[in-house]
Amino acid sequence: MEVVMPGRYKKAIHPVVVFREACGICWKNLGKLSVIYLIFNLPISVFYLTPTASKLQNQKPSLSTLLWFFLPILIISIWGHIALLLGAKKAVDFESYTIGQSISQVKISFLKYLGTVLVVTLFLMGVMMLGGFSIAMILALLLKVNKILALLICLVLAVAVFAPLIYFMLRWSLAATVCVLENVRPIAALKRSFSLVTDYVHPVVGSYCLIILAYIACLLPIIIAGAFLGIGNDADQANQVGIVYSIFINIVLVPFWATITVVLYKKLKEALETRVYA
Repeated sequence: MEVVMPGRYKKAIHPVVVFREACGICWKNLGKLSVIYLIFNLPISVFYLTPTASKLQNQKPSLSTLLWFFLPILIISIWGHIALLLGAKKAVDFESYTIGQSISQVKISFLKYLGTVLVVTLFLMGVMMLGGFSIAMILALLLKVNKILALLICLVLAVAVFAPLIYFMLRWSLAATVCVLENVRPIAALKRSFSLVTDYVHPVVGSYCLIILAYIACLLPIIIAGAFLGIGNDADQANQVGIVYSIFINIVLVPFWATITVVLYKKLKEALETRVYA
């Protein structure tokens, strides 16, 4: 038997191939995936169009508002995203599934998904807060003594903060997907995502860039229309038009994002498994 050692062979993953494959799969399953998206997100979008939502957003943040309004919305959004990932996985694997199955299976990985997102968020926020505090201290101590030295040190600290942020954001970018598809706990999901992405950072970045470009292309019509029709002059009107337009484009884009994430995960998993085997 042959053993392929790490680093000796690296399977190529092309972002354009990932994009095209995800596009084809999503298009064939767009009916089910779009319904999953609408079940969870349409009520939220409609709520944000009501005067009650406008009042809540203009009020000062409070614990009661968080518990009774924004926390349920967050839970609904997360449940919908997990259901989309589960449906996309079935579609990518060419397995039959129903909308109800995708929604009901969410409870298995919901808490693990929430824990994974929480761990990543706390870590990244901690790094940002530490960097911001350090920069503020340097400015307070050295700005009056030597402005150039203070600015240079702050620049170095900013690079030292953003470098690990970008490093871990990329390598943990599939942690939530791994958590759902492999049904593992947060730390295991982070480690798994790290191992999947480490040797394929460029294809991962390329895939994300393509989906971002797709979003930008879909947003251009509303931006151009807003510029010519003067929609942006009225903040409330612009907000309402933006919400309605986002519902329509996200019927396709959100399922597509879930599908491309699953396709990327699957290809990275296959690439990793071919590198070390007996």
